[in-house]
Amino acid sequence: MTSPTIVPLVGTVGVPARYGGFETLAEQLCRYVSADDVEFVVYCERRAYAEGERGVRFAGHRRIFLSLRANGMASLFHDAMALIDAVFHQNAREVFIFGYSGAWILPLLKLVRPQVRYIVNVDGMEWRRDKFSAPTRLLLKALEWCAARTASVVIADNAALAELFRNRYQREPVVIAYGGDHTVLPALATSSASPLPDGHYLAIARIEPENNTETIIQGCIAAGVPLAFVGNWKANAYGTALRARYGQTPGITLLDPLYDQRALAHWRAGAIGYIHGHSVGGTNPSLVEALFHTDRMVSFDCSFNRATLSGAGAYFADADALATLLRHGLTPIPAVELAQLRSTYCWDGITARYLALLQR
Repeated sequence: MTSPTIVPLVGTVGVPARYGGFETLAEQLCRYVSADDVEFVVYCERRAYAEGERGVRFAGHRRIFLSLRANGMASLFHDAMALIDAVFHQNAREVFIFGYSGAWILPLLKLVRPQVRYIVNVDGMEWRRDKFSAPTRLLLKALEWCAARTASVVIADNAALAELFRNRYQREPVVIAYGGDHTVLPALATSSASPLPDGHYLAIARIEPENNTETIIQGCIAAGVPLAFVGNWKANAYGTALRARYGQTPGITLLDPLYDQRALAHWRAGAIGYIHGHSVGGTNPSLVEALFHTDRMVSFDCSFNRATLSGAGAYFADADALATLLRHGLTPIPAVELAQLRSTYCWDGITARYLALLQR
């Protein structure tokens, strides 16, 4: 019997997903790909999972737990440690790398193990984010440069991001987006579910300035429409200040993060539309996921969001523009157009494209 191909997945907090888009991607790869054919080795942050949750296997694939944090500055060493293990201990011939925190070690690995294919999903030009200081942005630019120059294959999750990357580094990325159909689940049947505001709009995001969090809140207040906003309000001073300012505003419901998709389905099912404020980062998973729950979408006007939706839905540039759109009511995306978008973001096709990279 032929042994399965070993392919490490580096650059996530781990599986099952409890953080963001890369974790969801890693989880869906594990769920859609048989470990008898390709065995993924997923590097996980130990502290993100309780002791009883640290089983070696997930959906038939292997997990390795590292003591270092997988986010922030520690991610530079978490991902580098994972890459060293993947190349020298797992003897992998191909490695999927999500993000470029560990890219600083890639030139050395390429020198020592030139036969290994390093397939890097570059995410969304992180150095453009407002939350980072000037030195951090400089570091992120350097890491991005390392990934661009040394990766065997570059993956961009969005056509607009691929264009920026092409112009900046003269590399031709493979464009593969995220999926959203994993969120189509029945809502949890529980009496503890929070009551839904009547005819509310929904927003889901990390609470950061570049996600236009306050703009969305102000636009809904000005339009007089209810808003349920799911986010990590306690993660930083910006979120804490917004919650203190708007947490008691009538019609505004600020919810802590919901990682259980069935719990989140409670809020998605009752929403009359979705508001997306991300301005940086390629394809944002929350926008793709929203496509499977509503035909009324309004997004911040940037090239990334327009590329994700192929121009469908409505767009805003500030709180006044958003308020005007909401007062008049959002126009549904035509059924044929919505069906095409949904078919683009189904995980079976997306995971098949990742597998195809391994066969090149």
